[in-house]
Amino acid sequence: MNKRDEARIETNETKRLQKEAFLKSLERGVTVKDAAEAAGVSRVTAWRWRKSKTFLMKVLAIIDSRTQTVEDALYATALKGNVIAQIFWLKNRASDRWKDVKEVGGSLELTYANLVKAKKEREKK
Repeated sequence: MNKRDEARIETNETKRLQKEAFLKSLERGVTVKDAAEAAGVSRVTAWRWRKSKTFLMKVLAIIDSRTQTVEDALYATALKGNVIAQIFWLKNRASDRWKDVKEVGGSLELTYANLVKAKKEREKK
């Protein structure tokens, strides 16, 4: 094996270790910027790595895990009687029944012709 091949293997191993360090840091709950710093790479490099579908799927799985943790905490808080948490949960989980704005069907077109027509109908009565 020549020196060029050895350097390429070493570079690939370094990238693998950096990606591993990035993912482990991300799992601990730090930001992408902090995870990149912990891995010894720039934030831009971390975003570039996300172009790889395999790496992106790992990042998204970590982020989804974080979201589930927050959802569980929100739900537990709602069960303990936190009204704001209850409202938030219901508006986002049962939005068809829990929303601030009710949608009313039909249309109301205010034109001069419609107003004259309505006036004539009232006069007939």
